[in-house]
Amino acid sequence: MKDLAIELERLKISSDQSKLSDLVLFERLQRTEKLLGESLNWIKEVADAVLRAPATISTATKMVEELSEHVRPSEQSTVIQSPIRTDPSVVQPGSLNSITTPTELQVLTLLADEGPKSAPEIGRIVGRSREHTARLMKKLFAEGYVRRDQTRIPFRYSTVERVKQSLTKAEGKEQERETVSAHPA
Repeated sequence: MKDLAIELERLKISSDQSKLSDLVLFERLQRTEKLLGESLNWIKEVADAVLRAPATISTATKMVEELSEHVRPSEQSTVIQSPIRTDPSVVQPGSLNSITTPTELQVLTLLADEGPKSAPEIGRIVGRSREHTARLMKKLFAEGYVRRDQTRIPFRYSTVERVKQSLTKAEGKEQERETVSAHPA
C-alpha cells in the first residue's frame, strides 16, 4: 500500500507539473496572440497608408497642374517670340535662312575665315561648352551648312561652298555700305 501511496503522490506531482506547464504554455500562447494582433494592426496601417498614397499623389498632381495653369499666362506675356525657323530642305541654295542665333553665324564665319576646326576648338573660340558646341555642329551638319571629316576624332568641320559664298557676298555688301556711308554726299 505504501507503494501505491507513493505512486499516487508521484501522479499528483506529475499532474501538478503538467498543470503548471500547461499554464506556462497558455501564457506563452496569449503573448504570441497579442504580438500577432499588434503585427496585424501595424500591417493594416501600412496597407491603408499605401492605399491612401495614390490619392495623395493625384491630389498633389492636380494642385501642381492648377498652379502651373495660373503661372503659364504670366510667363507667356514675358516670353519674347523666338525667330521662326525654316525647314532646311526649303532653304534656297546660297541662303542662310535657318541660321537663327548669333553663335551659329559666328561659327560659320569662323570656319569660312579660318578653315576646318574640331568642336572643342570651335567651343573655345566662341566661348561655349563642349556639349553645346557639339550639338550645334551636329545641327549645322544635319542642315547641310558644314562638312564633317569623320576620319579623325574629334571630327573636324568645314563650311560648304554655298555657305562660304553667302558669307563673302554678305561681307561684300557690308563693305559697300561702309564705303558709301564714309563719303559725305
